[in-house]
Amino acid sequence: MTYRMIAIDLDGTLFNREGRVSHANAAAVRRAVDAGVTVVPCTGRAWCECAAVRDAFPPEEPDLDFGVFVTGAVVTELATSVVVNTATFDPSLALKIVEHLWEAPEAVLVFRDATQAHHDYLVTGAGELSRNTHWWFKQSGAAVVHKERVTEADLTHVLRIGVVADNPRMSALAAKARAVFSRHATLQHFEAVPGPDIEPGVHVLEIFAAGVDKWRGLSWLAERDGIPAHQIAAIGDQINDTSMLAHAGCGIAMANAIDAVRDVADHVTLDCDADGVAHAIDQLLSDLWHGNARSISAKGDAT
Repeated sequence: MTYRMIAIDLDGTLFNREGRVSHANAAAVRRAVDAGVTVVPCTGRAWCECAAVRDAFPPEEPDLDFGVFVTGAVVTELATSVVVNTATFDPSLALKIVEHLWEAPEAVLVFRDATQAHHDYLVTGAGELSRNTHWWFKQSGAAVVHKERVTEADLTHVLRIGVVADNPRMSALAAKARAVFSRHATLQHFEAVPGPDIEPGVHVLEIFAAGVDKWRGLSWLAERDGIPAHQIAAIGDQINDTSMLAHAGCGIAMANAIDAVRDVADHVTLDCDADGVAHAIDQLLSDLWHGNARSISAKGDAT
């Protein structure tokens, strides 16, 4: 087996469109673990927001040891929920970003390290919570506090600052924020996880401390375990997966991946509703897929 570590995105990758881990994908992950491979979920979610992973791979079972969460800002030991590594904002920069977003019609969502702050989300700003955000808070069980005006003292242990808005407004909002903060922070926006009665086209703007992405968290974990980049495979579908696919020894895009992910991938697997993760893992375990292949078909078929 060429690869000692496999990093797997969740939404649109390990999860199908119903937000579930299929039996085939779960079984493939266990085959990889049994073969001695370190399998790492890498997601924009926090560990507390990953009920489907906890159901498929209960923490008391030795399938998965660590996960990379909040788009690389957090590495967590799954069995204990202990946070072992974080990348947080300087409070003064966090305050500048919050003040920049404060007048937006949508609320500013400040995600913090709950092990230190004792809550997950601090909701601030002059705007309102979107319907999508209300749904997300309810279904994830996140601990949420509200405070209209904040100071630096309120913004310690900040992992991410975000806004949820419809895409036309988001494009303008993101462009304005990027023009101000791109030298000091990492910014991205993409379509939100769909929820009941949520119209399509709702996007999430996410802002992190400079240099924070999934590869940051994954490479920290790999270095700790003595695994070089060329022995890592990564599977994903969305803009926040591009860094880990580009830096890993073998990058694999889902058939449902956006073009930017396909552009940096070495292979394309099946769709998330067709057990694409299981197909990719089987190709890796059989030593059939390697990096630098750039074998992406125009139609998005598994290659």
